Amino acid sequence: MLYRLVRPLAALGIRANYQHICISNKDRVPVNKPVILAANHPTAFMEPCILACFLGRPLYFLVRGDFFKQPLYNYLLRQLHMLPVFRMRDGGYRNLKNNYSTFEACFEALKANKTIMILAEGRTIHEKRLRPIQKGTARIALGALERYPELEDVYIVPVGVNYTYAEKSRTRVMIDFGEPLKASSFLKTNKIGTKSINQLTEDLTEALKDRVVIIDDPKDEPLAEDLLRIQRPLLHLPTFPVINGATEPMEKEKAITEKVNTTVSEMKSKWKLATSAFFQRLEQYKVSEQDVLGPRIAVLPTLIYLILGFVPFVLGYLWNFFPLGLARYIADSKVKDITFYTPVKWAVGIGAFLVWWMLWIVIILTMSTYWFLPLLFVLTLFGYHAVYYEEAVKRLWESQSWDRLSAKIKEDLKSQANQLLLGKF
Repeated sequence: MLYRLVRPLAALGIRANYQHICISNKDRVPVNKPVILAANHPTAFMEPCILACFLGRPLYFLVRGDFFKQPLYNYLLRQLHMLPVFRMRDGGYRNLKNNYSTFEACFEALKANKTIMILAEGRTIHEKRLRPIQKGTARIALGALERYPELEDVYIVPVGVNYTYAEKSRTRVMIDFGEPLKASSFLKTNKIGTKSINQLTEDLTEALKDRVVIIDDPKDEPLAEDLLRIQRPLLHLPTFPVINGATEPMEKEKAITEKVNTTVSEMKSKWKLATSAFFQRLEQYKVSEQDVLGPRIAVLPTLIYLILGFVPFVLGYLWNFFPLGLARYIADSKVKDITFYTPVKWAVGIGAFLVWWMLWIVIILTMSTYWFLPLLFVLTLFGYHAVYYEEAVKRLWESQSWDRLSAKIKEDLKSQANQLLLGKF
């Protein structure tokens, strides 16, 4: 019940939080079959929320067991289709035995042709890298076949989740589904063996590597991020639809990082000097890489939109002020780990909106002003409009700095940027 209630509001919140969510190759996920979605884990919990809202089927999740300690949290999380999984660092051996009931619940769900999502790395770190895949995914998939031999198969679908800037709002998410691995092909006998678990884990690791943007050496991260930042304006997508199946953004990002991974140190040093000089000039002229390489903003249509949308923007901004202000305050003041910043801000915002809505519904019912109920939906949509309105104002303002530059400076900046595109575009 709570899952179905929260999902529409969560979907709207996710649409507002990201400019684009590119979900590619969804057709690779089997329908009406036992499925495990095995994903990497770059943020605290945004990737399962995104898939729960936009994959088009109910999902069940495995979540850190220490989140379930409080009875209220335990109840709410289970209502949201979450099941606890305990790790050694969450309480030692004494808590590991609690995983048996979770594994049993997973086996039952797979027997009923449900879809389980597992964050296969087992822990979250905000980085463009694939960490070692834990063996729990293999154990659950093979364990389901062992427990229920009548199952045709269990399909493990590798899911690569990539963010342009995981810690920032209004950025891009790229999610790609790989070809499913059949658990039966790793189960040579009726019993689970170490060899079959290890082989499935290894194959899953290789499949995920193909779907994840990876920077091999942490020392190369600043350079890779700068080069990615320069080429992103060329990967322009229409404002709508927010949810799309575009594969090019992820393919281009992988091409850039693979180039960095395979380039000798001397060339990387030259790139570092060139990117540093380029961004210093952008700062000097108060322009961005979007101005240099991105499509030009249509000034007249934007001005018309800003004029016609001003009143809805003000109403939507005021309506959103309390729940979004609270979410921003808590995230800014309480979150110390960047990995948790966006997820906490988003989750608090969703919770605050639910309370905000319920408060106003009680007020409306108490005062018998039922005509005001539809206005709640309108104000919420105005809040969504306010996100795009603020972006349009910012983009129009920034474009004025570019327009004031001389033709020679513009040409010099474009030449600098083109030399840093690594010949890929």
